[in-house]
Amino acid sequence: MGGVKDSTYLDVKKALARRFSPQDGWQFAWFPTYGSAQPECVLSRRIAGRTERVIVGVEMAPAVRMDAIEELQGQCQALIEDNVRIDNAVLVVPTGADVSRVPGEIDVLEMGNWQVVDGRIAWSKNIERREFMKEELGKRGLA
Repeated sequence: MGGVKDSTYLDVKKALARRFSPQDGWQFAWFPTYGSAQPECVLSRRIAGRTERVIVGVEMAPAVRMDAIEELQGQCQALIEDNVRIDNAVLVVPTGADVSRVPGEIDVLEMGNWQVVDGRIAWSKNIERREFMKEELGKRGLA
């Protein structure tokens, strides 16, 4: 993976860790192979003698594409057909993304670090920095 993709995946992992805490036993596996399926990420934990699994997809776009939804659903179905129990599916998106196409059986997790602004994806620190610079330039009469 390249540097930008690596840092994005770190933000994805942080967002997932808030909901699926490693302290609660959740383990992350990026691009594991389960027979014919290779999901982007599988979260799993052992609890009460059974394994819970959550399939994760990541869609870094202003609007969730049907392809991304179908891919996540297909991965879940392939795992179920291979007798791998799936408890949930989660789609990670930037804050403000259009998720109107996402069916109810897929949970949506918004990442606060990434936001949709004017139809584009922006890192929230850049948004904060831009607002700060506008304010500072305005104070100095340079805006």
